[in-house]
Amino acid sequence: MVNLPPHLLLGHLRTGEVVTELDAPVDFTDQLSASGSARTTISLDAVPADVDLLAVTAPWRHFMAVADADTVLWAGPLVPRTRPPAAGEITLSAAGLWAVFDHRVLARYGSWGFTDPRADLVLTYRSLPGVALDIVRTALDRPHGELPLVLPNLNSSGDETRSYYGYELATAGERLTQLTQAEAGPDLHFMPRFTADRSRIEWVLRVGTPVLSQRGVDFHFDDGRQLVAYGWDEDGSVMADTVLVPGDGVERGRLIGRASNDARPRAGWPALDTVITSHSSERQPDVLDAHARAYLDVVRTGITRDSATVRTDTAPRLGSYLVGDHVVLTPRADRATPAGQRRRRITSITYRASTPTTAELGLAPVPATT
Repeated sequence: MVNLPPHLLLGHLRTGEVVTELDAPVDFTDQLSASGSARTTISLDAVPADVDLLAVTAPWRHFMAVADADTVLWAGPLVPRTRPPAAGEITLSAAGLWAVFDHRVLARYGSWGFTDPRADLVLTYRSLPGVALDIVRTALDRPHGELPLVLPNLNSSGDETRSYYGYELATAGERLTQLTQAEAGPDLHFMPRFTADRSRIEWVLRVGTPVLSQRGVDFHFDDGRQLVAYGWDEDGSVMADTVLVPGDGVERGRLIGRASNDARPRAGWPALDTVITSHSSERQPDVLDAHARAYLDVVRTGITRDSATVRTDTAPRLGSYLVGDHVVLTPRADRATPAGQRRRRITSITYRASTPTTAELGLAPVPATT
């Protein structure tokens, strides 16, 4: 249970040690299977004299966290910081822990180079959650690669094969993103929390099988109570009934994954294709086909995203639910919003210090398999 407003923590990223706490307004967004972000502006006059502000806000060396009582709402490495001209303040911006993996080339490190076969990460008989775990482990297993990250115990065995070649110089974050977009790809989330003595922050890697959700009942947000406002966005610009995913190769030797569903064209819609070009190094035809099926499942009817503004000062409070969790919304009905409940999953959580009694939820339909 959170007692807002939350406060700002600064600490060493590689150890998780908290070095100072400050009262400063913080905005943050947590995202499912993505980095997220946070931003704060600190008045120089509000910083205690014994705090070396420049030293404790060094980009990448330090992290910024948003916490209240024993709950860490968000945490991640500081990246840019700005002191505007003629201003008595400094602005700090941070990214989620995922950003570290966006800056680590996925390869096995040793005395060899990236083109050596020993740099390749070749995985066989893995589940997709197991592949995600191996990618993260490999990104940590390098000189100066340690992070205060708790990895889950999960069954990594399965029928999947993945080959990540060192010479491709792809980042671990890029490969994780591709994995989450694969057919039955796992949800991923780096969840921050305090250690038992509250002197440090650590992150827990949450891996979906394939989706993440809470244990127990769904969280409920009803109009006039927890639900302040509701809206939706239906994006037909991405709609397609055939998805093509080109992989490795050129001209007539190029590998191309494909998936189609002609149900809508047969019902009167025009035939629409889309080409996904973010897997151009993939050499396995079955993997490309799996990517195509996963993308088709998303774009076949367009992408619909709901948004909800919810209260933070009444149950379920901010901090009690996470990205990936399932919620039931009962919005006010009108001509554009039919009456009834909607079951959704949280894909993002945004908090703004300027409106401390509310938070904004990004929502998506719950997969039919859950």
